[in-house]
Amino acid sequence: MTSHMTGTATASSVDGHMTQVLGDRESFVLRPAEWAGGASDVGMRHAPNQDAIAMAAGTGVDGHRVAVACVSDGVSTSPGAEQASALAVETACALLTGRLRESQPAFDLDDCMLRAFHMANKRVVTAAGTERAGTWACTMVVAVLWHDQVVVGSVGDSRSYWVPDDGLALALSTDDSVAQAQINLGVTREVAEASSGAHAITKWLGPGAQPVRPSLSHLPVKQPGWLVTCSDGLWNYASHPEAMAQALHWAVNRAAQKANPPPAWSVCCELVGWANDLGGHDNVTVTLLRLEPSI
Repeated sequence: MTSHMTGTATASSVDGHMTQVLGDRESFVLRPAEWAGGASDVGMRHAPNQDAIAMAAGTGVDGHRVAVACVSDGVSTSPGAEQASALAVETACALLTGRLRESQPAFDLDDCMLRAFHMANKRVVTAAGTERAGTWACTMVVAVLWHDQVVVGSVGDSRSYWVPDDGLALALSTDDSVAQAQINLGVTREVAEASSGAHAITKWLGPGAQPVRPSLSHLPVKQPGWLVTCSDGLWNYASHPEAMAQALHWAVNRAAQKANPPPAWSVCCELVGWANDLGGHDNVTVTLLRLEPSI
């Protein structure tokens, strides 16, 4: 596996091809493949950039596309969050990429995802040393493409969405947050996410976290579309799946003016710019996988 690292950006290939990471810690772009990419920016009001991405993408020996996309958001009030987010995504991506390269089509991907979160948390806690509970805290969402199946794992409030070319967009993750707890009690999403303390998370990686078990979801790839993973710096401006779909379609059309079909990383850059134009109140991070069913 060839990999390049810049700050908290990690891009690698599961089939040995060269990848690109452009930029620095505050603003960077990942180009692991034309159909897989990521971008992150510090935003307009919240320095430093505590978000992190790690990705791997390629084609298996059987011709199927394989990918791992990890996004982590360091908790802004938590000392060490910037380092924690980097360690979390690097650990999860490396473990999952290694397993996917070695595995047969049928293996327990759910168990592998659980282990990736466990090992990411263990590495963050080890790095934190004797730091108190609540320091070195971060969220993480991980999406894996394997033989026309998507598995998403999440802890905290970084998210994943599925945006098909035709049909309704879907949220593939469930927040571990005060806002989500209110929604579960019947409060509307708009009211819950605008309430005081809405972004307080109830699960995280790092010291003081309970035994980490991510929420898992599954999606068979039956039609073309885009798989999104992102931090709240993006979804704050497009929380509902249909709002995210509208933003994504806008970004695709913008990127297609430069190259058609647009590479995934170019669409990510348009989304980051869109969020910054709306205020950029937080670090903005997004990855995209362009998915199509295998023939």
